[in-house]
Amino acid sequence: MQKKLMALAVAGALVAPAAVAQVQIGGGIHLQYFMNKPDNDSEAGASYDHLTTSEPEIYIRGEEKLGGGLSVWFQCTSSFDVLGQGLGSWCGRNSAIGFRGGFGNVFFGTWDTPHKLVTNLARGWWGGTNTLQGGTATILYNDSDSNVGNDGSSFFRRHRRSINYHSPDWGGFNLNAAFSSQNEATAIPDSDPAKPRMLSIAGQFRTGPFFAGLGYEKHQDFGATESDDSSMNAVVGFTFAGAVRLSLMYTQVEYDPTGGLKTEHDGFAAYVDWTLGGPHKLYLQYAKRNETEVGGAEIADSGADVLGVAYGYSFSKRTQGYVAYNSMSFDGITGDLGNGTGPSPTVGGSQKVYGVGLRHSF
Repeated sequence: MQKKLMALAVAGALVAPAAVAQVQIGGGIHLQYFMNKPDNDSEAGASYDHLTTSEPEIYIRGEEKLGGGLSVWFQCTSSFDVLGQGLGSWCGRNSAIGFRGGFGNVFFGTWDTPHKLVTNLARGWWGGTNTLQGGTATILYNDSDSNVGNDGSSFFRRHRRSINYHSPDWGGFNLNAAFSSQNEATAIPDSDPAKPRMLSIAGQFRTGPFFAGLGYEKHQDFGATESDDSSMNAVVGFTFAGAVRLSLMYTQVEYDPTGGLKTEHDGFAAYVDWTLGGPHKLYLQYAKRNETEVGGAEIADSGADVLGVAYGYSFSKRTQGYVAYNSMSFDGITGDLGNGTGPSPTVGGSQKVYGVGLRHSF
């Protein structure tokens, strides 16, 4: 009896504070083992097996009810890498503090931009930037950036020091907006007109099996020279018979440096998430980047393609194993399917990877 009372007392001491403060702890681990085979003329480490994790995380989030339908909330998401590849920064992933109520959600911190959220709406299972699931962000948005400020060329980014607004749901429609503070401008002399700033806005609509999204993002004065860069994306999707989720995405990216030639490219992607029955899933992705234009003139052999297929088996709602094949081919450029894959393919070459993965959320 005494042991039972002590166990209840300990459980009460642990649970009660969390219940009052409404604090949650959770996250996920994503482990991958694959063979990387880039077409590389140097042959230096061109083909090898790779054991890695992809975006493993642990989060702490909480909320306090202030009355009148108003709440203050916070979230701190950090790396949780069981392979010890690098701890990253504390709260380096989606992390913020803000207020939510009938007006929507206003928050401040490091968060995926609205433009990126539209892309994530389309990609489904292929949402990672790793080698087995990635590739589309590389060719369509010039790679991905995480926990970054007002610089860089990528339009698939998690932006720090951002001010964000997510509207409430209006009959299936919601509006998201974000802009960055100009912390990086403190090192720029007042005589220099460059004042870097990120602006991003997007709308999403969901009703039953149908969903759609439209996003726009602008980078003002990013990089070493003044520039006015922008990107737009549009997605549409439908889930057939509750089992086959098909989504399509169109993207356009434009770099317009002051005194330089405008560079632009567009492309599209298609994704399929198919529940075959029970725990069995089939996933497909295809993306194509069209030829790049510089100063209005098309650059020959500047396109790229990505093709991926995977089979997943769900051991439970929180655990899935899978096998996957992913490939990228280049006409006259080079790049990489994902993060941490070693030597890039030779210009005009290709990259192929195949392997297995295990995902667990807690």
